[in-house]
Amino acid sequence: MTTQRKNNRASILFRATHQDAESICAGMVTESEFNLIGNRIEFSISSGNISDIRARWNSLMRGIIASEQALKAIRDSR
Repeated sequence: MTTQRKNNRASILFRATHQDAESICAGMVTESEFNLIGNRIEFSISSGNISDIRARWNSLMRGIIASEQALKAIRDSR
């Protein structure tokens, strides 16, 4: 395996399943490209350097967490 350098192009493909996948994706429209197939989500991130992809990954994870917390609050209020 080669060592990644800071200025190397990089990409991440993140796959997950969620009972409210469509709602999670609705909250992520501006964060990342994604595919939605039933309850399965695939997010893809790419960038020209490692530092930028790390920042994009962190934003994606924060967005997913915020979407999940919002959905939980809605479920709990019913």
